[in-house]
Amino acid sequence: MSAGTGARGVSARAHRRGWLALAAAINLACEAGRPAEPAAAKAADAAAPVAAEPTPAPTVAHPLLAWLDPDALSAVYTRADPTLDLAALAALFAVPPRAARMLRDLRAFDDGLATLLAGVGPAPSTWLRPESLAYLPPIAQGPYLVRGLTRPRAEVEAWLKAAGLAHETIEGMAVYAPLPPSDSGPNPVDALPDHLAPAAAFPWRIVFLADDVIGCLSLREIGGGLGPLTAARDLPSSQIELNLTREFTDDPDMQLDLFASGPMMSLDISDDVGALRLGVRRWSRTGLDGELILQPVGDAEAAAKELEARSPALETDVVRELYQRVAFTPEPPVVRGRLQLTEADLRLLRVTTAEAG
Repeated sequence: MSAGTGARGVSARAHRRGWLALAAAINLACEAGRPAEPAAAKAADAAAPVAAEPTPAPTVAHPLLAWLDPDALSAVYTRADPTLDLAALAALFAVPPRAARMLRDLRAFDDGLATLLAGVGPAPSTWLRPESLAYLPPIAQGPYLVRGLTRPRAEVEAWLKAAGLAHETIEGMAVYAPLPPSDSGPNPVDALPDHLAPAAAFPWRIVFLADDVIGCLSLREIGGGLGPLTAARDLPSSQIELNLTREFTDDPDMQLDLFASGPMMSLDISDDVGALRLGVRRWSRTGLDGELILQPVGDAEAAAKELEARSPALETDVVRELYQRVAFTPEPPVVRGRLQLTEADLRLLRVTTAEAG
């Protein structure tokens, strides 16, 4: 083992221990917020034998989750309506920028891919599955994204080649990325085909993880950047992966679940955020019910007061009213936030999906 690999392993283990300590308080808060079980159910549970190991999660219920880096301590899985502005939803629930970046990059990738394929392929919204996974490896330039495909791999690869992406094979995986600028000529970008998107316009590398699954990562990742993806393929599942798999398998109304560990700078409170969880479920058929469990590094009472006092200056009066409706309650050491959004409310949080010709 090299010194760099050993240092990474020690750092990841230390980070994981910190996350587990923070997550314990969040899990307790989540359990406290659930409805009380009937007495008969409690009695049955008490009489049942205690399992030595937790029940393993289903293995193929949500195949994208199999590509979650076991060292990642911040992740989000969503199957929400693709027109829902997840970044706006995160801002509404005071999610710190570092965690919200996972949601912003999901939208940025879709929009960038739609622009890239304009005129050479169908809109990505017609062949990308609505489910999305994003996570932050311990050492990375940005989030890693995982998406599912509904069209044959050969067709998708043909569109990517037609859009000007270069193909190479790294660690046995097919990788597509914009060509780097050439050193020849005074202005090499002008020499590229008109349809070729330079790295500045599409700063992503696309990796075929399976015939119907792609991984997406920043061009700035060191080397091929495939380490987190191969770790997900080769190593046992993390507790976050197991939790997400159970959550979405057991609850058909679950639309989004986000876990993040810090410390993370917040734009809404004076202290950093130590850890958080944002869960969003379908509510009243067409609405959404969102709940935030946030653990500030400092005082939970003070954090709740700051969150209640939010008034975004650049939003419309109607959107500011949504901010005022989020109820933040201190439950030391965490703060709980809750908001139910009707279909009329959600219209304010919709985006127009970019279409390719």
